[in-house]
Amino acid sequence: MTKSALQWGFAALAALSVVRGAVAAGLAPVMLGPQALAAEQIRTTRLKRLTSAPRISAYGIVLGPGPLVRLASQVIAARGAVAAARAEAALARSEALRATGLYHARHNISQAALQRARSVLEVAEARQATARAELVQWKTRMLARWGPRLCAAALAASAPLPELESGAAALVEVSLPLGQTLGNPPAMALATTPDGGKVPLRFISRAPRVAAGVAGESVFYLMPAEISAPIGTEVIAALTTAPREAGVLVPRSAVVWHQGEPLVFRETAPDSFAPVAVRSSFISGEGYFVPQGAGARLHPGDRIVTGGAALLYSAAMQAAARGQRPTGGQGRSR
Repeated sequence: MTKSALQWGFAALAALSVVRGAVAAGLAPVMLGPQALAAEQIRTTRLKRLTSAPRISAYGIVLGPGPLVRLASQVIAARGAVAAARAEAALARSEALRATGLYHARHNISQAALQRARSVLEVAEARQATARAELVQWKTRMLARWGPRLCAAALAASAPLPELESGAAALVEVSLPLGQTLGNPPAMALATTPDGGKVPLRFISRAPRVAAGVAGESVFYLMPAEISAPIGTEVIAALTTAPREAGVLVPRSAVVWHQGEPLVFRETAPDSFAPVAVRSSFISGEGYFVPQGAGARLHPGDRIVTGGAALLYSAAMQAAARGQRPTGGQGRSR
């Protein structure tokens, strides 16, 4: 940075004053004095109306079918154990009833034989209860990891399990950024692999839990095997949701961050700029899409600062730290 640029920066900061107005994100509007206006270092852009389908950029990872298949096998085995225990208990119950009848009729069997029959029934019923408990345990574990859609498919060997078992497709777990949600996950999505390849994804179901190390909602997609990535590959998935909505696109160059919240400075007069929180529905490489609707504070036609926003923010922060009240100074109070 040149000496003249530094001199302008200090002069511009000295020429800024905070004025009354609606407070956004804990900051008051900022007014430029003559020196800053004369320097013409503050650039603004007029927001245009944009109709767009909200697009979310999400993290994804290619999963192997092994854990799902193993849990399905455990559930199927547990079901078999329950069926066997049920049959064993039914036979023992029949034998116990027969022994009871014989004993009470004319003591055709001994009391010891009756007790043995009843004991066998109790053991069979205990085994049946244990088998049922183990089945519930495996089913609960499976549902908690894979959800009802994939569980049902795995247990019935229906789609998409045959594709996964044969290697014709791979499973991808896509996790949204924290705070983002999908009312209706798109049926199709597009994933970008580390080498820049584009891979189509087909929606399977919502995931019942968030992925490890990720805080956002997760969904399962199917990836064609002929263009899939190896198990464990990390991908970036672009999810376009419906319906399309109207809004404005705020350039990234206009955004500054305050207390973890993005905001921009909107021009309210030729020499005054008010901080406005950015309520974005999704973020793309081009910027922040702000939908129109109830409570919208940015609208088509608004002018926002795209050059010099950091300077305005610094001045607002300095004024807030000093508890500065509006004064005439070099800027005009309003």
